[in-house]
Amino acid sequence: MSPEPSSRDRVAFDELWRWVAPWLVGTFLVLAALLGLFTASRAQTDGSYVIGFVTAGLALLILAWRLKRALDGDQAPASVLVDDATALVVVIALLAVLAVGGLLLAARSDEAVPEAVGYALFGFALVFIFANLKHYFDVRERGG
Repeated sequence: MSPEPSSRDRVAFDELWRWVAPWLVGTFLVLAALLGLFTASRAQTDGSYVIGFVTAGLALLILAWRLKRALDGDQAPASVLVDDATALVVVIALLAVLAVGGLLLAARSDEAVPEAVGYALFGFALVFIFANLKHYFDVRERGG
């Protein structure tokens, strides 16, 4: 029978998560790329075909970027939240354009996939606008 591991030998949950999280994100990105390619291969219209290839391309670009950061030894998590007022205005403007584009895509689509992608873009943009606003004002309130 093996002896009970001491508290010194045990791995903390946050340490375990730090080891597992990059692999889970990588797996998710590979699955997103495969799903995008599958969507493009089964597309009945041009809208679904383009959305499938854009999804696959974006997932592969993000995967390559994360792999490059890991190989460069950059362990700091990449943040999509901004602290600067000028950057906040630029990010909100870009995300507002993305939100309006998503609504236009949803309104002009004749099939379910582009409509769902349009609404998802709109929701994604709104969530990140509000997250950036909250982060910016939280940092200012802390005096940072």
